[in-house]
Amino acid sequence: MSEKKKIKIAVTGLRGIPGVMGGVETHCEELYKRLPEQFDTLIYGRKGYCENKKISSLLRVKALYSPKQASLETPFHTLISIMHCFFFIKPDVLHIHGIGGAIFLPLAKLLFPKVIVTHHSQNYEHQKWGRLARTVFKCGEKFALKYADQVLFVSRTLLKISKSCYPKQADRFHFIANGFALPDQIVNVPEVEQPFFLCVGRLVPEKGFHDIVDAFNEYKGPEKLVVAGDADFKSDYADSLKRNANSNVLFIGRKTRAELNWLYKNCKTFIMPSYSEGLPISALEAVSCSAPILLSDIVQNLDLEFPSECYFKLGDFDEIISRLNTGGILVNEKILEKYDWNKIAISYQEYIKKAIF
Repeated sequence: MSEKKKIKIAVTGLRGIPGVMGGVETHCEELYKRLPEQFDTLIYGRKGYCENKKISSLLRVKALYSPKQASLETPFHTLISIMHCFFFIKPDVLHIHGIGGAIFLPLAKLLFPKVIVTHHSQNYEHQKWGRLARTVFKCGEKFALKYADQVLFVSRTLLKISKSCYPKQADRFHFIANGFALPDQIVNVPEVEQPFFLCVGRLVPEKGFHDIVDAFNEYKGPEKLVVAGDADFKSDYADSLKRNANSNVLFIGRKTRAELNWLYKNCKTFIMPSYSEGLPISALEAVSCSAPILLSDIVQNLDLEFPSECYFKLGDFDEIISRLNTGGILVNEKILEKYDWNKIAISYQEYIKKAIF
């Protein structure tokens, strides 16, 4: 293929863009809109999260049906995306985001010239999944690591582990960071009064919000705890989280990027008690807004290389209480230079060309 010819990329594995909550969705929205005119990108999204949309002459969204059921949504949508893509798009590269969709990588390898996978998270570690779903994730991860033309990792630690487990494929494994990007616009969130601590994310067990809610039920300080985010599906976990929280914990639902901008800039401390992450975009956003930081000490958070004082022991109730009393730690914003979406997009272009040429 001539390097001057447009490279057609089809993307699946995410809920959709623009403005859809989630780390994978933010990664894709920020990355693909920065690709130059040599790249023509179609993103497959899911009806109910997004709609058919032409974002630019080089970036389009195709919304396909997907069942609104957690265990079926990703595999079903990835499969119908692959089939639609084969019959109607004929891309040079199919890019699958996430190891759940990679369960269909053997089929994709038969149908498309090149297949790339981005490994965002070890989803089989998430508490919400049953045995069958965890098996699907593990198989998808194995297929991706063994057979994909390129595998991109948002976690440096996971990249290192994967290279040691699959040394013969290691030259196809690459690190690609998440970045941060908030709008210049700031929109006040009137239901929130200062002072407050802030958590941001979906209400799922792996985010660890139950730990911070339990701790906050015992916390005696003047601050409230604000949780910005919601569950994608009706969830016993989300219901129990809200039911068990005292009146000083405010669940304010999903917020726009402009509203998150205000929350980050005005919180006393941004807290991320996660049990599992990829590379936490919300932590980068909080640092960019000069919010003091407290993170659980999982390897994905440690990969950010924030000052050691930013971290607390995962799930340690007493330490969480203690850290609420002392507050978070400011992080030097120079660290964010490593997480520039424009630089990340340049690296991505090179990985695409490496797969093709």
